[in-house]
Amino acid sequence: MLRHQLLLSASAAPWCLHGNVGTNEESGPRVGAQDAAEVTASEPSNVVYLGISGVLHPSASLYRVIRGRSPWSDGHTEYESVPVLNAALAGWPEARIVLTSTQPWARGLQTVLKQLGPGLASRVIGFTYEDLTTKVRVGDRQLPFSSNGYWRLMKSEVVRYHVPWLRPSAWIVIDDETVFWTPREWQDHVVATDGCEGLREPRAQDRLLTLLAGNFGQSNTR
Repeated sequence: MLRHQLLLSASAAPWCLHGNVGTNEESGPRVGAQDAAEVTASEPSNVVYLGISGVLHPSASLYRVIRGRSPWSDGHTEYESVPVLNAALAGWPEARIVLTSTQPWARGLQTVLKQLGPGLASRVIGFTYEDLTTKVRVGDRQLPFSSNGYWRLMKSEVVRYHVPWLRPSAWIVIDDETVFWTPREWQDHVVATDGCEGLREPRAQDRLLTLLAGNFGQSNTR
C-alpha cells in the first residue's frame, strides 16, 4: 500500500570500524568516529543523508560487473529516480538533504543541484565531503579531516561523524553501501538500495516510506 501511494504520486548487517582516519594536518592525530566535535551547525531539522549513484540511478561500475553491460544501454538514465524521491518526501516538507555522494566533489555542487531539480535541490543544505574537510573538528587538535582521511571513511563512518556535528532532530540514510552499520542504525535509519536499481526497486520504496514515517512522523499528505 505504501509503495502504491508513492508510485501514484510520482507518475541485518554486521558492523566493524573501518579504521582510523587522518585530519587536515597530515602529521596530526588519527582518530575514530567517537571523537566527533560539538555541533557548529544551527537549527536542527529532519535530515536525509542521500547517496546518488546506486540510489537515484544505477551504479555504472557495479552494473557492468553484475550484468556485463552499461546501465545506459539498458535504458537507465542519470537521476532517473528523482521523481520517486520527490514524491516520497512530499509529505515531509521540512525534511532537508545532506549529500553523501562523491558527485558534488567531482562535478561541483551546482551541477548536482541542477540534476536534482528544484524540488530536491531546495532541500539540500550541504554535502558531507565539504563539511567534514572544512567545518567539523575532530581529535585532540580539533582539525577537520584531510581529503585523504575522508576518502578512507566508510559511508557509515561519514554519517557517524556528521550527525553529532549537525545534530538533526531525526535522520535517515539512503544508500547502496550496506556494510558496517550497527544493528540499531540498520534497523532504524538505513534505506538500503540495490546498486543496479536504486529507488526504482519496490522494496526500497516501501522501506523509505516506512523509515520516513518512523523517524519524521506521519506524512502531512495523509
